[in-house]
Amino acid sequence: MDLSAFPYLQGNYAPVDEERDVANGELRVEGEVPRQLTGAYMRDGANVAFQPNHYVYPLDGDGMIHAMYFNDGRVHYRNRWVQTSHLQTERKFGRTLYGSVGKLLEVPQEVVDAGGEPNPVRNTANTNVLYHGGKLLAMWEGGFPHLLNNDLSTVGLYDYDGALQPGDALTAHPKVCPDTGQLISCTQRWDSPAYNVQIFDRNAKHLRTIPVEFPRKGIIHDLQITENYVVIFYAPAFHSLERAMRGEDPFLWEPEQGTRIVVIPRDGRSENIVFETDAFFSWHFCNGFESGGLIVIDYIWINSIPFTQAQGTGVEKQPRRMFRMTLDLASKAVTNEQFSDIFSEFSRVDERRMGKHYRYAFAASSNRDWGDAHGYNCTGQFDFERGSTQLWEYGPEANAGEPVHVPNPDSEREEDGWVMCFVHNPGEGAFLSVLSAGDVSRGPVAKIHIPGRVPNGFHANWMPGVTLRGGSA
Repeated sequence: MDLSAFPYLQGNYAPVDEERDVANGELRVEGEVPRQLTGAYMRDGANVAFQPNHYVYPLDGDGMIHAMYFNDGRVHYRNRWVQTSHLQTERKFGRTLYGSVGKLLEVPQEVVDAGGEPNPVRNTANTNVLYHGGKLLAMWEGGFPHLLNNDLSTVGLYDYDGALQPGDALTAHPKVCPDTGQLISCTQRWDSPAYNVQIFDRNAKHLRTIPVEFPRKGIIHDLQITENYVVIFYAPAFHSLERAMRGEDPFLWEPEQGTRIVVIPRDGRSENIVFETDAFFSWHFCNGFESGGLIVIDYIWINSIPFTQAQGTGVEKQPRRMFRMTLDLASKAVTNEQFSDIFSEFSRVDERRMGKHYRYAFAASSNRDWGDAHGYNCTGQFDFERGSTQLWEYGPEANAGEPVHVPNPDSEREEDGWVMCFVHNPGEGAFLSVLSAGDVSRGPVAKIHIPGRVPNGFHANWMPGVTLRGGSA
């Protein structure tokens, strides 16, 4: 493949073409792997299988899962493509058939006649991988999730036993309530502005739908929960399928409209509360909680829409910072303050503190400027009690992924857990970094080196208890 036209398919953004298994004895370990851990660290990401006609970071690319399985101090690495119908069709024909979300293509009639995937919008399954209710899911916000087996083999599209209807698109950023085990998610559609909060019980059974009305279909990537509410940002960012099919830039940014913060009661019985503020964009929430009559929201702030159809504009690498927002439910006042000036993204917390008061956040961070394509060469720890930020740098040219907090099963304290992420450092190669959650400045307590390369990706999660059937970990 010639990927030279696409900045976000260069360096460690470039795809790998192999599916591999590396057993415990073949993985070199520096330090000591925590023996208390049984489960899997998994990360989804974009990994194009064929030469793309166009590429919009971070919206395009076939999904690939990279997993590290843990059991009694032993580890096993595995990676697999998510076998979507779009990827399977392209493999059958041996070439690119589908366009980019920024420049769609009509599906050739010969492909449709041969029983190939007829939808021109590729379900990439490349954004997140989540384990909930006994189901392992590869997720993308433009369609149904894909059900996987624990060994990463693909079962197929999953509709939650009919709860998802044709045309529904399930978010890749649900939240799990640590008290009830409920999965709080949402669906949107390509053909309408409908936005529906969807709540599933701890066993992945659908409980209820809470509709939210918008005048236009917005780009709403994430949601945040608190004890009683779901919070979403309705930024003035829009996508037009019609413009994409005509080859025009489909991404619209209309800052004069401002950004609305919509607070939705989780029980679905009360009216939504809408706050208005100046325009900003955000990919990701960090956490949120209630305090008296206030809602506190921590999130990654971006000034404007961070993607476009054109290549090399630099909008993808505009500043992004950890912010703290406070919403006064009585007065409707909004305060929105920068917490840190560190370039950060992919923020995470101890999931046992999701929707609750907490101390520590973690994010992929950078302490340097980047060229054509930005990256993150550090893991950042944000201490909301002390108001401080710590960075661990893996190297000036390193690329570090989303840092996931892995709880210590023997402790309820955030700081007693670990923080894991995949790292690629030139000259050192790929490894899984394991940091102490309480003190990232000590550096990794373990590095699990992986032969070959693990490309930059998107979202990851810890799957407690998930192991390879018959595997060494």
